[in-house]
Amino acid sequence: MKVLMLTCQYMPDVFGGAEKQCGRISKGLKKKGVGVHILTSRQQYKIKSKEVLNEVPVTRLYSSIAPDLLGRWSFFSIYWFLRVLVWGAFHHKSFDIIHCHQGKFGAFVGCCLARLFNKPILIKVGNSNQFMDFNALKAKKFVGPIMANFVLKTNPTVVAITDVIAKNCKEFGFKHIVNIPNSIDTDLITKERGTKTTVIGQRESNINLFYHGRLENIKKIDVLMQSFVMLAAEYEMVHFHLIGSGSALIAAKKYIKTKGLEGKVTFHGKVEDPVAFIQQLDVFVNASEAEGFSNSLLEALLAGKVLVSTPVSGASDAIYSGQNGYIANSFRAIDIKNSTLQGIQLHHENTTSVKQFSTQLITENFTVDVIAGQYLTLYKKLTGINQ
Repeated sequence: MKVLMLTCQYMPDVFGGAEKQCGRISKGLKKKGVGVHILTSRQQYKIKSKEVLNEVPVTRLYSSIAPDLLGRWSFFSIYWFLRVLVWGAFHHKSFDIIHCHQGKFGAFVGCCLARLFNKPILIKVGNSNQFMDFNALKAKKFVGPIMANFVLKTNPTVVAITDVIAKNCKEFGFKHIVNIPNSIDTDLITKERGTKTTVIGQRESNINLFYHGRLENIKKIDVLMQSFVMLAAEYEMVHFHLIGSGSALIAAKKYIKTKGLEGKVTFHGKVEDPVAFIQQLDVFVNASEAEGFSNSLLEALLAGKVLVSTPVSGASDAIYSGQNGYIANSFRAIDIKNSTLQGIQLHHENTTSVKQFSTQLITENFTVDVIAGQYLTLYKKLTGINQ
């Protein structure tokens, strides 16, 4: 069995959720004896065009602008698309199935490869509701609807990482939908990790809340900070740690300064090892308005932290009320604040039982080995190859 993993961008250009999942699943499949090759782009000449990461070969076809942006950058999309087709013409015998990460422009490219070289294809969808991948593709002016319709008519197998996304894909018109959640690599955490870094602003008497990930508008960092301001007015011994970078960071810093709470919020920026870093903290809080299945949530679950989230896609798969966290009743700051208070209480009551519950949840449902096994079963079904 030989699998071509197709993703428009990959590490180190981007360290997003789709890229992390591509790397984790490729690594897991490799351990199961599956041949895997990652085909992607690179935006910098200094990044290697070919290398092996975690024993998985990676080929990067240069495009100075990310190929999935389309719009006024369509020239770069077309250029990368043509290079992928040429690569496919020379290497189509080296793979049995195409696995696309995200149902955006890369899905269109993957469907072209599938049709040209008569290969089965599956597309993993990474976001939900109005932001669902195929909705995002269709929203692109002029070419978007054409590409989305082409993908739909190709009749691929669509992998939905949550029930919400499965419903979205069915409504879009896809017929073959399989539910396989995101994975988490348990190697990310050990008893020894997380002890070398001292968290700025941490006090033993504080409850240390945190969010780690991309600080973009879709993550509603503004609402997250509003909920913390409300919380700080009611609960004195609390500190918030915002870990990551993005376009929403400047406004968040300004807002906290205007509220006079600089001493209660620490902006860490990017950290080298976020999973080790968050082991020192207490309660994960997510205010996002849309997710596929949040990698940040899975990483906090792995670290055994109490979890608080808005009712986004994936939250109900990882958070069980009163067992390891709480899901807010809405996306409003007041409801996030109320659920965070419940999370703090749960942290005080029994962190040991929270960790035990989350560990069992991960072991049974989300490890790389479990998820790679589900993909391997699907590959065999689509290709008819049993090895």
